[in-house]
Amino acid sequence: MATLAPNALTTLEDIKTMLGISEDDIDPQRDAVLVFLINGVSAWIVRMMGRNLGKQDYTQRYIASGEQELVLLQWPILSVEHVKDLQTGKVIDPVLYDVNQTGLIGTLWRDTGFPEHGFRAGLAYDIFAYQRALEVAYTAGYVLPKDATDDNPATLPYDIQMIVWQAAAQDFALMQSGAAGLNAFSISDVSWTFDKAPRQSWLDTIRLYARL
Repeated sequence: MATLAPNALTTLEDIKTMLGISEDDIDPQRDAVLVFLINGVSAWIVRMMGRNLGKQDYTQRYIASGEQELVLLQWPILSVEHVKDLQTGKVIDPVLYDVNQTGLIGTLWRDTGFPEHGFRAGLAYDIFAYQRALEVAYTAGYVLPKDATDDNPATLPYDIQMIVWQAAAQDFALMQSGAAGLNAFSISDVSWTFDKAPRQSWLDTIRLYARL
């Protein structure tokens, strides 16, 4: 039986509701198709945004060049376990950096800057190649609808879920009509045209959540 992928951004129940299909109406073939569509659209959105959306734990190394802002690969940042200077082996005191104001956009802020490390050369002994000398262990992402519970509800924004619903419903309708490959058709005064390209509204929404 088809199963939702780990990065699926909606549930079978929700997409059936959007299609006007009763939750009690079970059709294994149709429901499998809907799951495949959910997985495909979700993978496209994740790829377009360039990051994972589901809540996960990460331990990653970063370059710090002495700047006050440290940009992490995943966001929103929910919590930080530690920021460790791998050159000294010391963990930076959490009171020295802030995640509460900038975590939603995926950055840590430190007024005195994050320590820089790299390879030095020349008369001025300047750094010519920075090292990934900061290790950050953190939790980032949204609680996806498929992972939600009463005590831990979904936090994935609805405008992202709406893209999945609309795109999956569009493809499903084309498959149901037997016109999945139809671009244009006309006979007498009747003309059918299906626009299967991503809607501009979807792309605009995706850009809001992507780091450009």
